Amino acid sequence: MKLTFVTLLLFCSISYSQKEIDVLQYNLNIAIEDTTDVIDVVEEITVLFVEDCQSFSLNLVDLDSLTGSGMVVKSVTSNNVALKFEHQYFALKIFTDSRKKGEEGIFQIHYQGAPADGLIIGENKYGERTFFGDNWPNRAQHWIACNDHPSDKAKVKFTIRAPDHYSIIANGELIDIFDADAPYYSITEYATETELPTKVMVFGAADFEIQKMESLTDFELSSWVYKKNAGDALADLNVAPDPLHFFIKKIGPYPFEKLANVQSTTRFGGMENASCIFYDEEAFTGKNEMENLIAHEIAHQWFGNSVTELDWQHLWLSEGFATYLTNLHIEQKYGRDAMNLQLEKDRQRIIRFEDKVKRPVIDTITVNWMQLLNPNSYQKGSWVLHMLRNKVGDSLFWQGLQTYYQKYKYKNASSDDFFADMEEVSQQNLQVFFNQWLRSSEMPNIKVREKKKCFKRILIIEQIQNEAFEFSIEVELSEDDNKRTQTLHFTKETKTIEIELGKKTAFDYQLDPNHNLLYRESIDVVLIKK
Repeated sequence: MKLTFVTLLLFCSISYSQKEIDVLQYNLNIAIEDTTDVIDVVEEITVLFVEDCQSFSLNLVDLDSLTGSGMVVKSVTSNNVALKFEHQYFALKIFTDSRKKGEEGIFQIHYQGAPADGLIIGENKYGERTFFGDNWPNRAQHWIACNDHPSDKAKVKFTIRAPDHYSIIANGELIDIFDADAPYYSITEYATETELPTKVMVFGAADFEIQKMESLTDFELSSWVYKKNAGDALADLNVAPDPLHFFIKKIGPYPFEKLANVQSTTRFGGMENASCIFYDEEAFTGKNEMENLIAHEIAHQWFGNSVTELDWQHLWLSEGFATYLTNLHIEQKYGRDAMNLQLEKDRQRIIRFEDKVKRPVIDTITVNWMQLLNPNSYQKGSWVLHMLRNKVGDSLFWQGLQTYYQKYKYKNASSDDFFADMEEVSQQNLQVFFNQWLRSSEMPNIKVREKKKCFKRILIIEQIQNEAFEFSIEVELSEDDNKRTQTLHFTKETKTIEIELGKKTAFDYQLDPNHNLLYRESIDVVLIKK
């Protein structure tokens, strides 16, 4: 996911993993109209009971009498028997007969309403009516009765009844399109073969221009754009095969039934919905300015959608991975200098964020999940992977990434799961590395100063942040047109290192010339440089 802007003043619904159930399947029959924002949903949900219980709860936002938005539950049944239920605020509680651990149950829920969020209904930039799911982080509950937490992944089938001028896109494979029970209406069905988190479980409806780009061995790549700017939009999406094939080569086979890149009217600059990525309508200009955005969202199909973070504090496993994989795509296509330029931009964003907010990457304090969409999760997470690659070597880094992906494909993973796989592959103890970079709110703050000692000139390199780090950094020195590079090794005990200079009064230096370390620099005002 990428933001066009960060919205922090967001109405966030309550969600937590419902411990008594594991959702196995959502079958969503949804009717949409041109004349109203009210949707009619008949949902069939299959759940596995993971403990003995006589009731269970789902997330579903209730009707707000002030705004008129929200869902009204009409009925809940199971095996053609009406069940008692309670629906209040953000929770739908369903009362069943006694259910035993390990038992499966199928429930039908009928509800109607105008979603306040989650399903965005309105006009696109051309004044045309559109419908787009926009669930991240926990906004699916505005229009789907669900366990709205990334740890509970499930298969989904969408059956969308809509006026027949709409084209419908959704997760999974297109099953069928057929005439509905009324003139000028059609029904479109999609279904997934794999389990998804609700955050990327969506459909979209608009008057699309559709272009099939490639039919690959196991899936189809296509573009879905608004007809009124189809030329520019299709041109922008022509770069999609490059990062797609790079990630297939470096990580593993593409994990879903198709890949549709879709122009949309939603909140984010890009949203990595599984097998149907939604991009903001304004991103399309025809000037080929979307390549990094497209690469980022495609990378999420492996990390975020197939391997999904176990809980919100592990978001860097999604956003940091997609950010760094985008940088690696830049490197392989445009060269290391181009990637270094992006790394430097990312470093400056991290520093600006750290000046304002003191939080570690693995943030167990923040409870407004939208606030986790910050440079810690994206750019700092990416930098951690970059430094890990330098630490263990390129070959072992990719081997570790592939091992982690294969182990947790279509499952959930935590940061500790990733740490364990990287340690096993590299045969290194990486606990200090991961703890200081991901569980500390600091980064190395390196102060450079000069002093004279016994008629010698000394360059002093010192880490001055509150908590000492272990790291190595290269220093390139230029004295009288002669260059030399030294690698300095800092530990928690070694906070200061001195370098003896020549007798010339003019010199220059560069810290980290190859962009291998995330740090900030403090320069002594009396330092004499060329």
